[in-house]
Amino acid sequence: MDSFAFIVNPATISQLKDYWPMVKIVPDFIIRSSLKNIPPFKAAHISKIRSSQGKEIEGYIVLCPLLPELILKLEQSLIIDKLIAAAKIAEGLGVKIIGLNGDSCPLTEKAYKKSRIPFTNGNTLIAWSAFESIFRMAKVRKLNLKQSTVLIINATSAVGSLCAKKMAEYAGKIILSSENKDKLKSLKEVIIEINPLQVDLAEDLEAAAQGADVIINTTEGLDAPLVTRKFKPQAIVCDASLHKNLSGPGIIKAGLIKLPFPTGLGFDTGLPKDVIPAALAEVMLLTLKEKFTSYSLGDNINPDKLEEIANLAAFHGFEVWVPEAPVL
Repeated sequence: MDSFAFIVNPATISQLKDYWPMVKIVPDFIIRSSLKNIPPFKAAHISKIRSSQGKEIEGYIVLCPLLPELILKLEQSLIIDKLIAAAKIAEGLGVKIIGLNGDSCPLTEKAYKKSRIPFTNGNTLIAWSAFESIFRMAKVRKLNLKQSTVLIINATSAVGSLCAKKMAEYAGKIILSSENKDKLKSLKEVIIEINPLQVDLAEDLEAAAQGADVIINTTEGLDAPLVTRKFKPQAIVCDASLHKNLSGPGIIKAGLIKLPFPTGLGFDTGLPKDVIPAALAEVMLLTLKEKFTSYSLGDNINPDKLEEIANLAAFHGFEVWVPEAPVL
């Protein structure tokens, strides 16, 4: 049976405890002070992952207990060593591909390039889930995307640029926001080549957010951008960030996938039953397909992969989970 490993860097102490239940009774301050010295380890075995086509695979969760706040403080060499150690554990389990939890940090990519096993970070399926979430919500709210303004925050990220390129086929106008102005200008040119629609670069993010019909947030890091909560009535706000920086009523959390059959994950995801992060779903789908390649690597992912991963998900019965706009 083909297998994969999924390496997790928890975003918070609470999430760490979900993946590592034995420390739930340990005070947070003790955990936080000890993380630097805790090596990566196998946290769970996922058995009997079934496709709607009848194929079965299995997987392993490898926990690399580096919280974002710790990554900011540690030396790069130490972080890379921890990540390489996690990859070696995955190799020792005999897996054929390694998944990451959506982290596109350059340090992570440097570490896993030293692995003999291909890896993927889920960014392609995360981007597809954001697009499908918006598409389905637009139908529910009777919003004509061709007459809509779409704002993409952190548009130069891997997920942001994929969303921008896909939305260029459907939107009436696109506004791009990012701190990297050079990459932003290059992305604008690429979008116009796809479809010569109006593409603006946001000078005032607050004003752009107030005027947009659709907002996609892909901000990386710990802090959300300063986006007003005074959105347009019926505006679709989709948070496709790794750490789900935006919160509040009506905000769609992209990057969630419902499995076709009940699966014992061996850990608490904090999500509804049989709903998993898209990064985990992507490595499952690639294993089911026996497509053992570094799929979502780097910032410049071929947008054709969006359709490929979407078709693969549909074939195996993996559904983008949007409870506000269920598949009919």
